[in-house]
Amino acid sequence: MKSLANHKIAFYIRVSTEEQAENPEGSIKNQEDRLRTMVKLKNMESNFGNIVDVYIDRAKSGKDTKRPELQRLLQDIKLRKVNLVMASELSRISRSMRDFSEIWELMKTHNCGFYSLRENFDTTTAAGEMVLYTLANLAQFERRQISERVAANMNIRASRGLYNGGSVPLGYKLIEDKPGYLAVDEAHAETVRVCFKSFLREGSLSQAARWLNDNKYEAPKRMQGGGLKQRHGFFTVDSLHHILKNKVYIGVREYQENGEIKEAKANWEPIVERDTFDNVQSILETNKSAKKPFTQSRYPYILTGLTFCVKCGNPLVGKSAHGRHKKIGYYEHGWATKRQSCLTKKIFTCDPHRVNAQVLEGVVLEKVKELLNQPDLSRDLVFETGKYHSRNPNKKQIDRLKALVYGYNSQLEAISERLSQLPKSVSPSFFFAQMEKLEKNKQDALQEIELVERQGGFADRPAELKDFQNFLGHLKTLFDAEALDKETQNRILKRLISRIEVGVESFCLKFIVSETNVKMGIDEVSVLNRGGSNSLTNGAP
Repeated sequence: MKSLANHKIAFYIRVSTEEQAENPEGSIKNQEDRLRTMVKLKNMESNFGNIVDVYIDRAKSGKDTKRPELQRLLQDIKLRKVNLVMASELSRISRSMRDFSEIWELMKTHNCGFYSLRENFDTTTAAGEMVLYTLANLAQFERRQISERVAANMNIRASRGLYNGGSVPLGYKLIEDKPGYLAVDEAHAETVRVCFKSFLREGSLSQAARWLNDNKYEAPKRMQGGGLKQRHGFFTVDSLHHILKNKVYIGVREYQENGEIKEAKANWEPIVERDTFDNVQSILETNKSAKKPFTQSRYPYILTGLTFCVKCGNPLVGKSAHGRHKKIGYYEHGWATKRQSCLTKKIFTCDPHRVNAQVLEGVVLEKVKELLNQPDLSRDLVFETGKYHSRNPNKKQIDRLKALVYGYNSQLEAISERLSQLPKSVSPSFFFAQMEKLEKNKQDALQEIELVERQGGFADRPAELKDFQNFLGHLKTLFDAEALDKETQNRILKRLISRIEVGVESFCLKFIVSETNVKMGIDEVSVLNRGGSNSLTNGAP
C-alpha cells in the first residue's frame, strides 16, 4: 500500500431515499461537507492529498453494488485515477459483507486505501483491516435484522387484510391518509366486471380479450402504486387471465407465510360476486386440461428452434393459418403475434412478419443436400470457418457470454425493484436467494469471458476436415435411406445448422462446424444408422 501522503482522493456519498436526495440541505450536503472538512484538517498536518472527484448515488440502497456512481468509482480505481476513497461511514459503500469484501480486495489490488469518518480507522495496518471487516459484518447484520423486522410486519398487516403497497389492481384506488386500505374505482371497476362476464359468455381467453378490445374496453397504461411494467393499454390473453385469477376482486387478501399461501378477509369491498368468480375458475381449469390431441394432419415444423428474424433477432415459431382449401404452415414472430392476438387491427414492425414453412424448409433441405453431396463444399466450409476463427477468435463466444451477463443484470434489476415494492406480508428471503444465484451465474460468465480473452481463442475449435466429412457421410446415409420422420429431421438439422436468419427476399444459413458438435453428432447419427430407427431416441444398442 502506498503512503497516505499526497493522495488522489475520491468522496463516495450515498442516500437511500428520494426524499433525502431531493433535500438540498440534507444528507448529501452534510456528508460532503464533513468529508471536505476532514481533508482540510489532514492537509494542515501534512500533504494529505487532493480531491479528484465526488461520486454521489441518490436514492440507492446499499444492499448491492448495482449503483452507477459506485461502478464509476470502481472503474476509476482500476484506472489508478483514485488511490484513497473516503466515506462518511462504512455502510455508505455497502451493507453486504460479501460485496464489501470484493470491493476491498479490488482496492488493495490497485493500491487504494479507504477512510471512514464515523469508524475512523486506517486500512494500511493489519489491525485497521480487521476492524474494517468486523464493522462490515455488523453492517450486514443490521441490514438482515431490518429485513426480518420488515417482513414480519408485512405478514402481520397482510393477515389483517391490509394492502402493503405495489401496483394497485385495476378497479381499485388508494385512499389518501389511510394506508393499507383500497377504495373501489368505479371508473374502472365496471371494466373488471365486464371482463368476467365476457369470459363466461365467450368461454375463451382469446375470444373474450378480442371482444373487450373491439368494444373499446381498456385498462390505463399507467398503474397506480408503480410497477415493473406498464400495461399495454389493451387486453391480452395474459392480462385478462391475471384479472380473472386475482382474488382481490372477491375481497380476499392472499399472502405467504413460511412458504404457505394463506388467505384473509380484505379491508376493501369486492367488485365481483363469489359465484361469478368460482364459475370463471371452473372454466379456466377445464380449458387448461383440454389438451389439443396430436394428429397427422398437423403441420410438422422441422426448423423449430433454428429460424430467426434478421431484423429484430427474435425467433420465428411454427404457426398455421387457414388458406382457401387447407391449413398453411408458417414461421412467424411468435411474441408479436401473441401480444396482438386480441387486436382486430394488428401492427407488425418486421418485414416479413412470417414466411411460408414449406417454401423455407424446401430451400433449406436443398442446401443441406448440396452440402452432403458435394465434398468441395464441405472443404470450403471448414476452410472459411478456420479463417474466421483465426481472425475473430473471441467474438462469437464473448458475445454469447455478454448476452448472458446482460440477461442476469436485467433479472437482478427487476428483482431489486420488486424488493423495493414488496408487500410487507411477503418474506424477502426467496428473492435474496434468487439474487445470490443470479449473481453467482453472472460472475461465472464474467470469469469465462476473462478466460476466453486470455486464451485468445474459442473454447470450442473448428472441427478437422476429415471429422466433418465423416459426420456428413453419416447424415447422407440417413437422407438416402427411406423417408425420415419429421422429429428426426429436426434433430439432425439442429446438429448441422446453428441459425437460419430470414430477411425480406433472402435468408442466411449458418452451419455448425465446431469440434465438439461434430463429435457428438457422429455418435448420435451412428447409433441411428446401426439401429435402423427413424428416431434418435430409439434404436440404441
